Formats: sequence, structure tokens, C-alpha cells
Amino acid sequence: MSNLTFKVYERSVKENKKALRRTGLIPCVIFGEFLKESIPVKMPTGEFNKMITNNNSGSIITLNLNDKKINCVVKEIQKLSPSKILHVSFQSVKPNEKIKMRIPIKYIGQENLETKRLLLETFTPFIDFQGDVEKIPEFLEVNVSEMSCEDKLFVEDVTVPDDVLVMTDPKTLLAVITPFIE
Repeated sequence: MSNLTFKVYERSVKENKKALRRTGLIPCVIFGEFLKESIPVKMPTGEFNKMITNNNSGSIITLNLNDKKINCVVKEIQKLSPSKILHVSFQSVKPNEKIKMRIPIKYIGQENLETKRLLLETFTPFIDFQGDVEKIPEFLEVNVSEMSCEDKLFVEDVTVPDDVLVMTDPKTLLAVITPFIE
């Protein structure tokens, strides 16, 4: 969980979203099982960039709305282009709540492959999980340093925590080791 708190502000659903974006604000929504209704909010682009830089998509993030702290996970980021954010959806979470999350995969050991003139070709950057919000990892680290040419990595090959359920098909191809061709 991030130790940082990120400021968001209430917004009216009638506010023009394009006008918000022009003034440096991102339209967002906070929803969750334990909220009476969804809360439309806006977040300064700088706060959003700081949040994304310091966290993974599986991180529990604390939002500050009117001096009330709400623990959330980023459920969806809608983009017009890689640098233009249209909308962000946050899911409010409570300790021990069961949720579904899409967790990023971080590959380590690629420099070992490069010395063998091999490349890591990735196909699926995420694995979907279901379980206790505090037991789902922020990311999965996969060591590829000992893999050889033409080796394939599937979801079923990745070690995951015992307390969470993998929702992605175990036969889903994550990556392949290929020869480096100049």
C-alpha cells in the first residue's frame, strides 16, 4: 500500500469534462460495494502523474476527499493517447474485501538474455486475480534469466500467492524467448 495520500475534489456530473481537462483536471469516479453511491471526483493531472509514478496498477491508493481518506485501487484508466487521460475509475476497498484485480508482470533477468543474444517477446502484460485485497500482490516478478531460445512462459508457469485465485486461463501465453536478429 502506498504511504502517500492523493487529493481529489468533488465534481458535479454536469461539469463539462473537456473543460476540466483543459484546466489540468482529470474526471474520475470512486465506486465500491461499501459506498451508498458512486462519487464523481476530479484530480489534478500532477497528482495523477505522481500517483502513477509511485504505484503499480495493483497498489492500494489512499485518496483524500474533503479530509476523508478512502482506500482505493485503480480499476480503469481511459486514454485518448498515451499521454492524454480521459477518465479514471477507482474502486473503494476495505480490509479483507474480496475483489478482482488485473496485476502487471515485471520481468527481471533480461540482461542475461541479452548476453546470450536472446530477446524477451511479451504477449500478455497482466494476470487477473481474485482474492483478499490485501493478499493480491501489487505486481508479479518473473525471472527470465535462465530461459533459453524458444522457451515459452505461460500463466501456469508463474508462482502466485496461495491465498489468491488466478482468473486468467492457465494456458495463456505470457512471453517467448526469441533469437536476436540484426
